[in-house]
Amino acid sequence: MGLPENAGTRLVAALVLLAAAGCRQSSPPAGGAAPATDAGSIQGAAAPAPPPPRGRDLAILYSSNIQGHAVPCDCVRPLGGLARRATVIGRARAQADGALIVDAGDLFGDRHHAPLLAAAMTAGGLDAFTPGERDLALGVAQLQRLAAARQLPIISSNLTDAKGKRLFGAEKVVVVAGVPVGLFGVSQPPTPEDAARWEAAGIRVQPADAAAREAIAALRQAGAKVVVGLFHVGSPATSRRLVTGLAGLDWAVLGHSALNLDTPEKAGTARLLEAFAEGKNLGRLDLHVVGDDFAFADAGQRSELESILADHRRQLGEYDKSLGGMDPAALEAYYQQRRAQLGAAIARETEALARLPRAITGSWFENRIIPLEPTIPDDRNVEGLVRRLDPHL
Repeated sequence: MGLPENAGTRLVAALVLLAAAGCRQSSPPAGGAAPATDAGSIQGAAAPAPPPPRGRDLAILYSSNIQGHAVPCDCVRPLGGLARRATVIGRARAQADGALIVDAGDLFGDRHHAPLLAAAMTAGGLDAFTPGERDLALGVAQLQRLAAARQLPIISSNLTDAKGKRLFGAEKVVVVAGVPVGLFGVSQPPTPEDAARWEAAGIRVQPADAAAREAIAALRQAGAKVVVGLFHVGSPATSRRLVTGLAGLDWAVLGHSALNLDTPEKAGTARLLEAFAEGKNLGRLDLHVVGDDFAFADAGQRSELESILADHRRQLGEYDKSLGGMDPAALEAYYQQRRAQLGAAIARETEALARLPRAITGSWFENRIIPLEPTIPDDRNVEGLVRRLDPHL
């Protein structure tokens, strides 16, 4: 049986509206520091909340999965490049009270360019680096030579030789903006083939969870107020499981997981960070330490929730306009179901928003993923280093 007269046109229009509403996603504001307003302000009833206190600004610049890419990609929009990266790091150093630069592995692409990458990364600023499978494919001996000759700060809490001796540097505490920050790293082979290669190369992998717990305890004992772990352990699910079980960890910078986390994801006591990939992006986390408070509120949480709530209310209004005598009746029933789902989501979001304080008075954080785009000028020192070491790049 065919559709009633004009039903086909109505069905197409309704499905177009449904697809537009269903595919729409809200994203947090790019790096806004202050939470915006309370629930009533969405309807124009309340004044904006005051900005949080600045405190001491500790900037953590993080990356992973650079995979040997020292210059911008040959793309329609050429992103990346170690010289642009160094410019962004320099800006962060000027803006914040202190900066910490870390990388969670898969830095290198091949043996030929490894010295270039190591020299350019350290010249641009790097405080800690934990190797991934691409890095270990160069061989432990070459990585150790790069650490010595190029001051590449390799750390690993769970990679040893056959006798149990650490292959690289141990966990460490770095004081940034007067805050003792503990750093450690763990790696795991992501595939059985990688595991076999590591075994053949004499690399022994101690259990990452036990090594991470020991490192966290040692760093806390050494006075670390903030603990940052570098994790190169495989898939997102593997990373989440490992991090969730680590009490006392604050931040987890991931490698290999192929995530681009504008909003740091909660996992146990920590939040996950990753800025994927090939050096096209650089992550920046700003920790604003107010007094001696090291419990950080998410400054973007309120504005993000307000944005989602406003979008859901708008979608609900669009559904309301579309309902009433719709052909076929089954489509109207589906719209009613979606309307009920939106209503339930709005109720949850309104309740969650009511639980959040209007103003942040203690310590807080903001996170952003910075695309290394053509508008960012090259750092001349790093650019010259890249060209001098390999004029073909």
